[in-house]
Amino acid sequence: MNRDIPFYQYLTDEQKDMLDRSIQQVSYKKGQMVHRHGEACVGIIFVRKGRLSFFALSEEGREITILRAKAGQTCVLSASCVFQAVETESHIVAEVPTEVAVLPAPILAQLMHHNKDVERVVYQRASAQFAGALNTLQRIVFFSLEKRLACFLRDEKKYQPGPSFSATHEQIARHIGSSREVVTRMLKQFADKGIVALGRGTVTVLDYDELEDLTY
Repeated sequence: MNRDIPFYQYLTDEQKDMLDRSIQQVSYKKGQMVHRHGEACVGIIFVRKGRLSFFALSEEGREITILRAKAGQTCVLSASCVFQAVETESHIVAEVPTEVAVLPAPILAQLMHHNKDVERVVYQRASAQFAGALNTLQRIVFFSLEKRLACFLRDEKKYQPGPSFSATHEQIARHIGSSREVVTRMLKQFADKGIVALGRGTVTVLDYDELEDLTY
């Protein structure tokens, strides 16, 4: 099962045995907190099933999603304590029922120290995730609310295939860095234009081309 870990192929037999003995399988319920900033470092997380969301808290207490990870992806930022001079002030929550494998930070640090290929792969993944988080923050700072909402609705189809997907207005607000009231008003405008249809906790994309145009 651990063969899907990005750096597993580069491990020696002894290192594979250490990883197999150390890795922890954990399940989370929808909405369950996986990690809070300030708690002990989690380690590297491999998402087996479900989806995780990394979010930061503003001074006003508003949540802003900066990164998401779905099944098959690796969460390197949860092990930021392993990297020198790097710390992410983010919390992690399970968006849906989620199953993960966690490699504790001390074991990861040991593997990175003794195996340059592990170090290379981990830093590559970390760089990609930092770039993704920066891209999200740039959207919040520089994009209009309409464009941020359109981008979210477009991208959400990647996580929840099909024309309809589950998302409350509060969840959408967290993902695009706005308030629930503002998101509700903007979604109604999209619905009035025939771009989406709104249900109880669901959004259905009716005009994908128009939605795509709003992202440019």
